[in-house]
Amino acid sequence: MNLKELAFPIRIYWDLSPAPDATIRYMGICQQIVEMKFFTLNLRDSGAELSNPCLEILEKLKNGPVAVSLTVSRSVITPSMLTRLSDLKVKELLIDAFTDDDFRFIAEILRNHKNSSMTIGASFQVEEDNYRDIPGLVSFCLENDITRIVFPMQRLSSKDRCFYIGRQEGKVLTEKLNQIKIDKLKLTIHDPFLWRIFYPEVAFPGAGCQAGNSMAYISPEGNVCPCPSMPIVLGNLNETPLKTILSSAFKKELVKSLRKPPEECLGCGEIEHCAGGCRGRTNVLKGSMELHDPACR
Repeated sequence: MNLKELAFPIRIYWDLSPAPDATIRYMGICQQIVEMKFFTLNLRDSGAELSNPCLEILEKLKNGPVAVSLTVSRSVITPSMLTRLSDLKVKELLIDAFTDDDFRFIAEILRNHKNSSMTIGASFQVEEDNYRDIPGLVSFCLENDITRIVFPMQRLSSKDRCFYIGRQEGKVLTEKLNQIKIDKLKLTIHDPFLWRIFYPEVAFPGAGCQAGNSMAYISPEGNVCPCPSMPIVLGNLNETPLKTILSSAFKKELVKSLRKPPEECLGCGEIEHCAGGCRGRTNVLKGSMELHDPACR
């Protein structure tokens, strides 16, 4: 599949937290997701308990063609809930992991549910106070059969929330990771510069920024954005159908502009490696998508 020429995205990210909105027609959105033939739905409900809208969405989609990946908080996970999510045909269950204890919890869940129909793994948001822990956490995962780790995209609603690993810090992490055999891990890494830390000799996959092209994002308020890290509102689902939003001229022009490398990156010898970096991060921090990613110093 040529990711440069998609009429509509094939995967969608949908956050229900911090709190489901009573004004949003969740079942109507589900139906639109099915009709638009998305391959995957990455659903996030990070409250202390799984919300009723989340359970209703899973029930609506359980016999459909959309593969559902669900990210939840540790507090949600009980033996009965694991059985219920399996019955709801959740393909992948990711548990938010912030501490060593969270990873130990996930390891225990995997030991006790080896025959689960779901893939169970960890979702680890890289932040300023934890990025140095990555090599140690990777080693722990390998030692405890946690083979699925997702480094989710930051939800960039403000400059204050935007974090990236600098080049020198990245080199230190790469040196440590080079001493660990990570080939048994199934990693999802959306940040091209975090990818380079793990795979310094392998070009970032995906043919550049896929915001609005192969992916789209629905915020808890029903806003549709090109991706979780690009808070440019294309439309709101309380006002406009999803298909209309994703076929709009505004969205098409945005995707077209993202197919080109940032003007400031033209002539750079690393452009094939980083594919222009995170354009959402550049826009949030610099107010333009034509400048180089701040993570590329």
